[in-house]
Amino acid sequence: MKKEKTKKKFGYVFAFFLSIAVICIGMFAFYQIKYPLKYSEYIIKYSNEYSLDKELVASLINEESSFVSSAVSKKGAIGLMQILPSTGEYIASQLNENFYNEKLFDPETNIRYGCYYLNYLRDKFVDEKVYLSAYNAGETTVNFWLANKDISKDGVTLNKIPYSVTADYTNRILMGKKHYRGRI
Repeated sequence: MKKEKTKKKFGYVFAFFLSIAVICIGMFAFYQIKYPLKYSEYIIKYSNEYSLDKELVASLINEESSFVSSAVSKKGAIGLMQILPSTGEYIASQLNENFYNEKLFDPETNIRYGCYYLNYLRDKFVDEKVYLSAYNAGETTVNFWLANKDISKDGVTLNKIPYSVTADYTNRILMGKKHYRGRI
């Protein structure tokens, strides 16, 4: 009788720990799918070169392309960091390089150009939410928002982001940044 009780207790304890292990494995798998990580050597290299937060860059890439280097948006943005050819051409001219659209499919070039552009926006807008908004909605749009007292009290930060798509975009990147901490 005592052996049966002991066996039963052991069974419950075993089932409990097995359940915990399955939950942990499931959570790990979920985060690996929701927050993939590729090209970390380029993310680290160009984040350092442009003094950017590498977790922010990884989160931005995840949001823009889910780390698919062949991604092309409906608006024609290309590659990991979804760079428009016109923006790529501008960046290449600033870096004294020749440009052709196919360069944007190369992971290293795309991350280098994306980090260059993100650094440019950070220097221009300073506030993280603002320069992420500019990456998504464009500089002209963000300049208009900053000039509007209903949207920006100080002309530097945004009280609210008028486009829900851009607001959701910036929030997802900032949330993702937390999930990349310690992984890169």
